[in-house]
Amino acid sequence: MQKGSIKEKGTGEMNAEKYVKEIVKRLKCTGAKRKEIGSQLLSDIAARREQGETLEQIMESMGQPQEIADAFWQDFSDADKKAYRRGKIVRTVSEIILALIASSLLAWWLMPKPAALGDDLSQEEIAASVEQVITLLNEGDFDGLQDMAVDKLKSKLTPEVIDPVRQEISEDWGEMQSIGKTYVQGMKQKGTLIIVTQTDAIYENVSVVYTISFDEDLKLGGLYIR
Repeated sequence: MQKGSIKEKGTGEMNAEKYVKEIVKRLKCTGAKRKEIGSQLLSDIAARREQGETLEQIMESMGQPQEIADAFWQDFSDADKKAYRRGKIVRTVSEIILALIASSLLAWWLMPKPAALGDDLSQEEIAASVEQVITLLNEGDFDGLQDMAVDKLKSKLTPEVIDPVRQEISEDWGEMQSIGKTYVQGMKQKGTLIIVTQTDAIYENVSVVYTISFDEDLKLGGLYIR
């Protein structure tokens, strides 16, 4: 089966997999339910294409990803909605998972033991890495985040961990409007250089502070959002 693509406002070139991914990441349900729905949507699209419809026609008839996600929410059983809400209750645990990664770094921040960044690292380069992390978070590109991260952090950079943290702050952040200056502090922990950054970001409906840390190779090592 050939893969088609269409132009969708605000997203550019899009294939079936990306379209379904945009729907799935907006679903308010458990991870298992998201996976089930994603597989079914891809199967339905493939069946319709085999019957002669183009991908553009299919997506036009299905609608925007947020509209589809909202429709799914209306059709979810009470059990599905209850499971999702129960998942929100444990979001604090998810946030703690992220906070644990950064907790020791925040302790160093409160009890400064500054270290030089070294000649190989510039403030501009670090700020660019911070903006890249924030952009990937905004786009829901967890594969990209994992590619940037140290091995121990990769398993935490998933929708199941990140989305509840974001939803605890606000259900609807809106588009990012601006990003503030990135403040950088080098730290030494057990002889290892850790780069801790703090950046304010303003969205349409919320303002947040990102505390993002990197190792000396600028691999993402910690992430905290508040």
